[in-house]
Amino acid sequence: MSHATTDLWRYRGLVGNFARRELKAKYKGSVLGWAWSLLNPLATLTVYAVIFGFFLRFTPTTAGNGKSNFAISLFTALVVWNFFFAVATGSMSALVGAGPLLRKIYFPPFVPVAGNAAGTLVQTGIEFGLLLVVYLLWGNIGWTIVFVPLLLALLAGFAFGIGLVLALLNARFRDMAYIVQVVLNLLFYSAPIVYPISLVQQRYRTVPWARIYEWNPLTRFIEAFRDALYSLRAPDAGWLLYLGAISLGVLVAGWWYFQRGAADVSEEL
Repeated sequence: MSHATTDLWRYRGLVGNFARRELKAKYKGSVLGWAWSLLNPLATLTVYAVIFGFFLRFTPTTAGNGKSNFAISLFTALVVWNFFFAVATGSMSALVGAGPLLRKIYFPPFVPVAGNAAGTLVQTGIEFGLLLVVYLLWGNIGWTIVFVPLLLALLAGFAFGIGLVLALLNARFRDMAYIVQVVLNLLFYSAPIVYPISLVQQRYRTVPWARIYEWNPLTRFIEAFRDALYSLRAPDAGWLLYLGAISLGVLVAGWWYFQRGAADVSEEL
């Protein structure tokens, strides 16, 4: 893993260039430009809040300020999901998009994938900034905000590890992009994003095997962010250790798999 850290540091300038390239291309030619980085999540939030909060009347847990707000609870989970989704899907297009350049000059194939992750992290920072403003205006902010950078770092490692695997698989099998879209649509509902986790926990007595739901990394990430921001309590130490272990494991495995198969990847792009 120290070799991976060294490589990332050595090519940090090139990673930054790919990140800036991704960010500039994202809203190129758009009238509203970067405003879409706020409008898109707000539009999604509005749709889900109306459907699940108004029509289906899902009730969130009580927040740290003693109030309940489905839209804010949902917004917290969506920011986490959007980051994971963007890194996973963007990694595939980033590597394929860098194919023509890779065939002309040499640079490590992981660079465009890392650049995509870095660019996504910048955009997520904007979304988190908006989220914190919402919490401030709602009067629900506390010391537990210090856990956010740690959780975001763990989530970034987890998403980047998966992104490396998907990028290499997509370079070899172009059907992978379509398969991943289907799988991610299913994964969206495998975590308590639009519904409270209590709906699943209520079934543990009658369906004991449903407890494996708790071990879904996405479930644990979303609940940890909600604990720190919405409920104003420290995330459970045991689950934090679990997230640390799973993030490191996925990152190391993803890096190993990518480096093992990336030597001739330029011929397949």
